[in-house]
Amino acid sequence: MSAVSGYLIATLLNLTSVTPVAYQQPAFLHNHPSAVVSLYQTLSQFSGSKAAASELLQQVDNLLTSGVELQLADMVVISLAMQSAINYHPEQVEQLYLSIKSRYKHSRTLRNYFFSCTLSGRQKLRTTIKALRYSLSKPSEFEEKLSFIGHASDDEELMSLANSRYGEISYESVYQAFLYRALTSQPLEYPNTVALLLRNLALAHNQIGSKHIERRLIVLIRELETESVIPHLTNGPSVYSYLTP
Repeated sequence: MSAVSGYLIATLLNLTSVTPVAYQQPAFLHNHPSAVVSLYQTLSQFSGSKAAASELLQQVDNLLTSGVELQLADMVVISLAMQSAINYHPEQVEQLYLSIKSRYKHSRTLRNYFFSCTLSGRQKLRTTIKALRYSLSKPSEFEEKLSFIGHASDDEELMSLANSRYGEISYESVYQAFLYRALTSQPLEYPNTVALLLRNLALAHNQIGSKHIERRLIVLIRELETESVIPHLTNGPSVYSYLTP
């Protein structure tokens, strides 16, 4: 097994799994290519065998060679298919990973969408923040401030917003307020994408042990859904239920 395969196994096994008991097209795939929907359906019925893993990877390969321009939601499904198949066909998953990585080497947005889905921990956190910045068409300062939000104490407007909305000024409330302000200052061009990236951001904080920030992000997601800033993508109490219905 190559070093890349070993790394991918460790990384992909650290992602949230798809384990639905019956197929139901998730809201985040509405109006997405039929090949992606079909892949999700196959994934939702995955039997955990080498043959089933081969079928998943074949569908991924067909999707990649179809000429369809992939978006974040499609990459969510592809990364979960890779996760499900990697213990059965690590070399093939490695080849797919390297192929997709190379395919988007000249597109910062799509490259970071892919990494946001496939990487884990601090790497997932960094690439998701980058992807969020590109999706919102924000300058580099956005990325820097969100990465080091504890140094934003000179932003009096942000401190006031954190205190008025969340009743306190703390690292967590300022983080939440910073994102709330950024996401509500003007209509979102890609609300579905933002909704998925916020989930990836929450997962990244979970993986690095920042459960308190993860909880704040879950509250923020529900807050933005209630205010119709981003769409409801899930049913039930968990914001991750589109992955684990």
